[in-house]
Amino acid sequence: MRWFGFFVLLAFTKAVPQFGSQVHELDLFSQRKKEVETYAPVASGTEAQDTTEAPTQTETPVVVTSPPEIPNCGATIDGSVSESGIITTPNYPNQYSHGLYCIWKIKGGKGKRVRLSFEDFEVTGTPGCEDDHLIVSTSGDKNDEKAARLCGSDNPDEYLTGSDTMYIEFRSAPSGDTCRGFSAKYILEEVTVTCGEDVSFLEFDFLNPEYPKTAANETSHCELPISHACEVPICQLRLEFIELELQPPELGNCDNDQFMVQANEPTPTLCGINNGHHMYIDVAGRASTSLHVLTTPIIPKPWGHYTDVSTGYVRPIAYKYEIENNRRWRIRVNQIPCDPCEDPTALKHRAPTGCLQYFEEITDVIKTFNFDGSKLDYNPCWNGTEKHCGRRQWTGHLNNLDYHVCVRVADGYCGIMYDPLDTESFFMTGEAKYNETAKYKNLYGSGDCQADYIVVPKSRTPGDNDPWSHDRFCGTATGNYVRGPLVSYSTPFYMQVKTDEDEFSHSLDTENRGFGLRYTQLPCSGPYLFNSDQKFVG
Repeated sequence: MRWFGFFVLLAFTKAVPQFGSQVHELDLFSQRKKEVETYAPVASGTEAQDTTEAPTQTETPVVVTSPPEIPNCGATIDGSVSESGIITTPNYPNQYSHGLYCIWKIKGGKGKRVRLSFEDFEVTGTPGCEDDHLIVSTSGDKNDEKAARLCGSDNPDEYLTGSDTMYIEFRSAPSGDTCRGFSAKYILEEVTVTCGEDVSFLEFDFLNPEYPKTAANETSHCELPISHACEVPICQLRLEFIELELQPPELGNCDNDQFMVQANEPTPTLCGINNGHHMYIDVAGRASTSLHVLTTPIIPKPWGHYTDVSTGYVRPIAYKYEIENNRRWRIRVNQIPCDPCEDPTALKHRAPTGCLQYFEEITDVIKTFNFDGSKLDYNPCWNGTEKHCGRRQWTGHLNNLDYHVCVRVADGYCGIMYDPLDTESFFMTGEAKYNETAKYKNLYGSGDCQADYIVVPKSRTPGDNDPWSHDRFCGTATGNYVRGPLVSYSTPFYMQVKTDEDEFSHSLDTENRGFGLRYTQLPCSGPYLFNSDQKFVG
């Protein structure tokens, strides 16, 4: 009798299906009862007694099939192909089946995050959601301990990822009641953050809180901590100033608004108009890096004066703003891995060591910071009728700069040429007048260029008769003996930008805008641009 019961149980156990598609057969079997003779030792003092003559009635054990370990439904969704869509349980809106193990991975890609909202939700509820359940991980990690575990019939909250990937997992038990499941909509969004948020995305945009409106005209300190706790080690940040408009410098100094970066090495403090500029920041070995924007109120200046006959006091006729209140910022941040092989999808290449700016095109434009900044000058406006009252002028380049601008040498190119954008695109030393005709004087060499200048290694101006190359240039035009573009066949291609601490100690520099130069790489197969007696020897 004992062996017969064992073989009957074994036969039914082998007949149970693995994934629950026929688990109702197991339910019928579990409802039946069968006598089984059981022999078990019973402790009595220190010896066990034989109870073979006392058989007991027990329920036949129910064999529970474990959930599958290989997903049998779900999908990997590429955000570059589809920026929105719907995911549902299999067979929705009808009841889902037993033994499901579904995984969805929604990959937004660099600079995108995933937002998930539920349009319908009904999953069999159990204590702790131990049986049927849905897991949503906003970190993209399947082992995320903070992931949401959901069941029941209440619509869940909306979920927004903290990375560019969302992980979703659904499991149904091998037996029991089932429901219609869920329908959820996903949308990919650009990652935008503002003051005080914590961020660890590989790409995102940093905005002023009111963006796209202008920042409040008040004293403020906006800080953004950037965590480098990414999947791969981070060595550089690339900051692209899509928009960065702050109060202008005063004689080259950022005394009012400031943009600053706390990183491994000192970086320039910026102010004024810097739309379209960029910087590379060394962050190797750091856990985090902070960006700071400091603002102060824009104060109007007196315009014209009159004498109050009742008091005898001299009073301004009016107060006018020299600059428009257009302060706003949108800064795109790219975290660049130390080893590009670890993240082949990185959007930007790592810049060479020591390069604050790095250009990779055959031709592009290099500008000094605040090159496009200008204001209405109300300083010479005692009466309000002076010739230059309210004249628009450049607010000028920044002081205390010493950085390198690098250009990636393209295959098949051996030289580079730097050419000012126009006659008002190179004001580095001397007196420059905005929109006035003046004699543009090019200066070069360490004798003339000691205050504000650029360094282009072993360069000359095509057409001059100087047999020697030079590297230091300043004044109000480019060139050696003659005015013209600067050409260098020295590699790697780079330029050093150097400005002194003010605009009057070493040289009286007024309204010096800085420079705007278009560079063009010269092919090795092209003509040599120096005269025959200027043969370049590297």
